[in-house]
Amino acid sequence: MSKTIKHEIKADYLLEKGMEIIWSKGYNGTSVNDIVKAADVPKGSFYFYFDSKEDFAIKALDKYFTTQVTPALVILRDKSFSPKQRLINFYEYRIEVVKKELECKNGCMACNLSNEMAEHNENIREAVLEKHDTIKSEIIIVALEAQKQGEIDASIDVVNMVDFIEDAGKGAMTTMKETQSAYPMDNVMNMTRQLFLK
Repeated sequence: MSKTIKHEIKADYLLEKGMEIIWSKGYNGTSVNDIVKAADVPKGSFYFYFDSKEDFAIKALDKYFTTQVTPALVILRDKSFSPKQRLINFYEYRIEVVKKELECKNGCMACNLSNEMAEHNENIREAVLEKHDTIKSEIIIVALEAQKQGEIDASIDVVNMVDFIEDAGKGAMTTMKETQSAYPMDNVMNMTRQLFLK
């Protein structure tokens, strides 16, 4: 095994262990010591793989989107369903992950980091924004396709619609964590159906 592959495997292992901590405890609540302890590696080795905790957080965001968002995008791109049904399937999948796998406690790691760090760290803010914009672009493409096929009202501004749904979802995740209840997420889904995807 080459040094480069070994390096990537070790860095990925650190990301996997540390991502779980940042996701649950937040950026400021997580120390480099917490990460290396969870991964059972010497503290000095952390800086062999990452320039800083900030660098780690941004790379953890990349890993988060690869593991959590990629399956949702596969659903969104599945052209065996109509565009409207792909949107419904996409949003329902995301909500089910939050409700079942994350038990209404952790929410979205990117949203958590953004809420905590957007005012204080420009690099993290930009990293989260880039990811969110990428997802929104994909949703907009499908929503425009649905509108073209008459599945979404022609009078609706699709870009504003997607912005609204995504922003509502982020807010609902905050309330979901406060209440430890899936209701806010279910409510966003129900209202999305009634307002836009009827």
